[in-house]
Amino acid sequence: MIGRQIAALRRQRGLTQEQLAESAGVSVDVIRRLEQGQRRTARFATLQSIAGALRTEVSISFADVSAAPATPSGDDEDAGSEGSSGESSVMNRRDLLRVISTATAAVSVAPAAAALELDEPDLDRLTAPALGRPGKTGLADLTALNVGLWEMFTTAQVKASTFPEVRDQISRLTGALRRPQPLAVRRQLCKLIADVFQLAGEILFDANRYIDSEYCYTLAATAAREAGEMDLWACALTRHAYVNVYEQRFRDALPLLRFGAELARKGDPQLSTGNWVSSVLAQALAGTGDLGGSERALGHADQVQKLARPGNGGWLRFDGSRLAEDRASCYVQQRRPDLAEPILLGLLDQHQSGRRRGIALVDLAAVSAQRPDVLRLVTYGAAAVDHTRHTNSGVVLRKLQNLRPALADLRSDPHVRNLDDEIAQLTIAHR
Repeated sequence: MIGRQIAALRRQRGLTQEQLAESAGVSVDVIRRLEQGQRRTARFATLQSIAGALRTEVSISFADVSAAPATPSGDDEDAGSEGSSGESSVMNRRDLLRVISTATAAVSVAPAAAALELDEPDLDRLTAPALGRPGKTGLADLTALNVGLWEMFTTAQVKASTFPEVRDQISRLTGALRRPQPLAVRRQLCKLIADVFQLAGEILFDANRYIDSEYCYTLAATAAREAGEMDLWACALTRHAYVNVYEQRFRDALPLLRFGAELARKGDPQLSTGNWVSSVLAQALAGTGDLGGSERALGHADQVQKLARPGNGGWLRFDGSRLAEDRASCYVQQRRPDLAEPILLGLLDQHQSGRRRGIALVDLAAVSAQRPDVLRLVTYGAAAVDHTRHTNSGVVLRKLQNLRPALADLRSDPHVRNLDDEIAQLTIAHR
C-alpha cells in the first residue's frame, strides 16, 4: 500500500508529516490521509512530488493511478481549504492552458474576411451565435457581459468564484473570433478578448497563480496590440509588471513599465493609464533603491486627481483612491517606517475591506519589523493571517510570504516564531 511506503520512508528520513508536506508542496492532510489509508492513492504528479521529497522512487501500479479521481472533488489532495478546493475545481490548469492556447491561435490567425464590408444585419449574423441569442447585436451583448464580469469580480469576496463565468465568456469570444469576420469586427473582438483575459489574470493573480496570470496578461497585450488599443495594451503590460513587483523582481518590471508609459502617451489623455503605470513604476523603482525616481513617478501618479473620469470601471480602475496605499508601499520598500506608518494607520481607519485591508495589515507588520516593535509586528501580522484565512486571498498571502525574511532575525521571540510558523502553514494549505 502506497501510504505505508510513504510513512516508512518518511520515518527513515526523520521527517514529520508537516515537514514532508512542506517539502513536497502538498497539504498535510494529503500525507496524513494517505498514511492512514483513508486515501488509496493520489494524482501521479502528487505522488511524484512526495517521492522527490523523500529522495526515492515510490512504487505505483497503473491500477492505483487510474483509481485516482480524474476530476477534483471534495476530498482532492489539493484541497487545503474551502478556497483552494473551489479553485482546483473551477480553475483547472490543464483546461486553462487549453483555453489560452485556443484563444492565442484565434488572435494570431489573420482574418479570412478582413476586407469584407458588412451591414448591421450581417454583423448580427456573424457575432450573435457566440451568445446563442440570434436577433441581438452580438458585439453589444459581449461588451455588456465584460462590464458585468468586472463588476462581479470587484464585489466578490472570494475572487476565484467568478472564474467559471469568465471562462465561459472567453469561449464565446474565441468562438466568434475563429469565424471569418470583417476587420472592424475582428478588432472589436480582439479588444474584448484583451479585456477579459486581463480579468482572468486578475483572478489568477489573487489566487497566487502568478505564472498563469502572466500567460493571461501576455495574451491580453497581444490582443490589444491587434486591436490597436494603446491604453488597453499598456494596462496589460502594467499588470504583467505588477506580478514582478509583487514577487520582488523589481528590475524585471522596469522594461515593461517604461514601454507601457510610451503606449499610454499615445492613448486617450483623459484616461488614467499613464498615471497608473507611474504608480506601479514608483514601487518598482523604490524596490531598486532609486528613491528620487520613485518620488518623481509618484508625483506623476498624483496627477490623476486632475482627470474628470480617469477610469472605466473595468480593465482600467485607477482613479486615485489607491494612491495612499501605493505611496505607503513605496515607503515600506524604502525602509522609511516613519513615513509609511501614518498613511497605513489612516487607511485602516477608513474601514477598508477585502484584500486592500489585508495588504495594509501586512505593510504595518513590515513597518513594525523595521523599527523593530515586536508587539505591533505580531498584532498586525496575526490580523493579516486571520484576514487571509477568511478571504483566501493569494495576494495578501504573497505579502505575508515576503514578510518572512524580516521575521528571521526576530525568531528568538516565541510570538514571532509562532507567527512565522502560521504563515508557513497557511502557505502549505493554500497550495
